[in-house]
Amino acid sequence: MGLVRKFVYKSEIECPVSALFAWHLRQRAFERLTPPWLDVQVKGMPKLLEAGLKLDLKVTKFAVPLNCSFKITELETDKLFVDEQISGPFAFWRHEHRFEAISDERSLMNDEIRFTLPVGFIVDGFAAPFMERDLKRMFRYRHETLKQDLSSYMRNRLFARQKILLSSRQSPLAEPLVSYLTTQGHSVCENTFDGMTNVDDTGTCIALCDQNTDISRLENLIKDRLSHGRNLKVYIEIHDAYAGDNSNENFHRRCEPLRAASVRCMYIRTGAVLSPAFGVLKRNRGWSSETQPWIAVDDMIAAVEFCMLNDAIEGQIHMTANQKKPPTKDFRTLFDIQYPLRYSTLKAARSHILE
Repeated sequence: MGLVRKFVYKSEIECPVSALFAWHLRQRAFERLTPPWLDVQVKGMPKLLEAGLKLDLKVTKFAVPLNCSFKITELETDKLFVDEQISGPFAFWRHEHRFEAISDERSLMNDEIRFTLPVGFIVDGFAAPFMERDLKRMFRYRHETLKQDLSSYMRNRLFARQKILLSSRQSPLAEPLVSYLTTQGHSVCENTFDGMTNVDDTGTCIALCDQNTDISRLENLIKDRLSHGRNLKVYIEIHDAYAGDNSNENFHRRCEPLRAASVRCMYIRTGAVLSPAFGVLKRNRGWSSETQPWIAVDDMIAAVEFCMLNDAIEGQIHMTANQKKPPTKDFRTLFDIQYPLRYSTLKAARSHILE
């Protein structure tokens, strides 16, 4: 085996160590921490983290797909877990996730990786600095995401966790929204507009829409929820106005039956949702228009949860980070509802997801 190299990244997180550790045990924690600029697909259904768990991935780099497998070889509650490569691009890979309580409300997150590149000594010496640069970029993203998500969790921890039905037609927003809500402790059932389900214990229904969404599908979804959603309390539609989806004209009419049943209804209109995985930044990494409405993808998904949990919020929400004035008097902005933005400047948003 070649030279074993070591990489360490540490951060202090504002939460109890038990909350930090529990976050990592939830389904989709790996997906939530995967940077959106990486093409990584987890094979199989999402699973809870536990000792012996095997994680199979498909990683595409330079248009070349590669199958990888990792296994959780050690796990000690509130202290550490370890994943090791079974098969993949490295000659050796061991990643220790260590957790340490600094105080009752503050913890240390310590990622320590030991790896060996599967190449000769000369090439290894050339390639290793590039590998370490990529690791630093990835773990900077992971730790920033952890800090922000656990800040949201601590702020919302007194609210009951929700059972959520998410309806979409393969929207690119589905994955980041589901991974975020799941790691926040909510239970999410994914469905399509065409495949209604008799999930009658969901408290929240979220419909991800686009400019091709047929209004009749939304009306059918509402009828289905009225028939089977006996515990339904919140109904949310999410529309990407930047992509040309402006179907709010009939929102109040189609939600009348829901409001009559005491369901809180929201129409969320977003600007350009910034992510390198889809939308304007995927098509143009240099996009930086301060005049167009925009919102970082992590702010968008966290703001949806914020609206879902707060009983005083309903009606039409204009969800952008750079517009304090709504498009019409019928909308309220994130500033109006006092959502605490994670990324209030385009520079900060781009730095988190691109640099």
